[in-house]
Amino acid sequence: MEGFDGYAALAAVRYQPRTSAIPVILMTRQPDEQGRRFAMELGADDYLNKPFTPSELLTSIHVQFKKQSAIKQQALDIERAAHPETRESGGIESRSDGQNETSLPQNVCRDTSIVTPRAIAQVATGGILVPANFPSDARAEPEQVTSSISPLESYVETFLRMVNCFHPNLGNTAMRAVALCNSLAGLCDLSVKDAQDLCCSAALHDISLVGLEREAVGRWLRDPRKVTEEEDAYIKQHPAETQRMLQDLPVFEGAGRIIRSHHENWDGTGYPDRLQNETIPWLPRILSAVLFYCNQHTLGAPALKRLQAMSGKVFDPKAVAIVADAAVNAKIPRGVREILLNELRPGQVVAGEIYNSSGMALVHSERELTESLISKLMSINRVTPLDQFVLVYC
Repeated sequence: MEGFDGYAALAAVRYQPRTSAIPVILMTRQPDEQGRRFAMELGADDYLNKPFTPSELLTSIHVQFKKQSAIKQQALDIERAAHPETRESGGIESRSDGQNETSLPQNVCRDTSIVTPRAIAQVATGGILVPANFPSDARAEPEQVTSSISPLESYVETFLRMVNCFHPNLGNTAMRAVALCNSLAGLCDLSVKDAQDLCCSAALHDISLVGLEREAVGRWLRDPRKVTEEEDAYIKQHPAETQRMLQDLPVFEGAGRIIRSHHENWDGTGYPDRLQNETIPWLPRILSAVLFYCNQHTLGAPALKRLQAMSGKVFDPKAVAIVADAAVNAKIPRGVREILLNELRPGQVVAGEIYNSSGMALVHSERELTESLISKLMSINRVTPLDQFVLVYC
């Protein structure tokens, strides 16, 4: 077909979710190694040179059927391992609650330790006036949220939802940081206003990052060295840009000043103003240490060890000590983070379904991963690539 050859047809099949898993055998009269490699890169399952015999074609088709059968069996094995209560009915594995494996859960975040932007906004805008027994297990239940909220709470909640929707890792860190800042405010003898500014800055510190491509932000979060020069220049100005975004809201004036300096390093290597030591205001020094701690996948001793290793270079030693003290008793909520498929480790709990290319759920939310389960996922991924980003609880 003019303008639409076999390669274009293959690309179109692989692009559409409904057809992406269909086995494709590419046949050509013009065999060459470059064409074969290109076909395989596009996702061809086999490559036959014309002329070929009916036996060769049938053999190729038979191989693809065996491969698809093995994939389906692996998926069923994973489903059985994840849900022992499941049963087979008419060749389709069914959940004992009547849901099949492709149905989405009614409530992904079923664990009671997941807090909501609304709950965190109430903490942030209340500062140290928030009751000390603020529950870490606040959920998104209607009866747990007051029907009327202040404009300040509404602003904070909206920004938190925006950031969390843009990238869950940013939202997770922000909500954790608010909880930790609320706990340490008393240890620092902060005034009500300073406590509120600190909590609000923890909630809003990264809102300007939505101006960057999400993929670039993801690379920066995994490894700051993997961004381009242009991206790096934007990132190094994002604290100042966030302050500018908030300047028309006088209630966030104090939070904006804290945010501007929260990436300044104790040794002067930070940004955007290259401040160092005592020239960095006190509250940004606290926020900097808090955010580093809350950005770790595993809190507690491992995160504190990493934080303390950077004391005196990146972080103010006094701020590190305060964060370490506050972290002991702080009620920091469990969060959700996005990680790469190849970063899955035994013991992690998935926070959303993992699907194959046909839309079948291989692993359901709330499932704790085992080494065997991860190995099976990687085997399937080598044959038909899965989504490379997975949500896990942390």
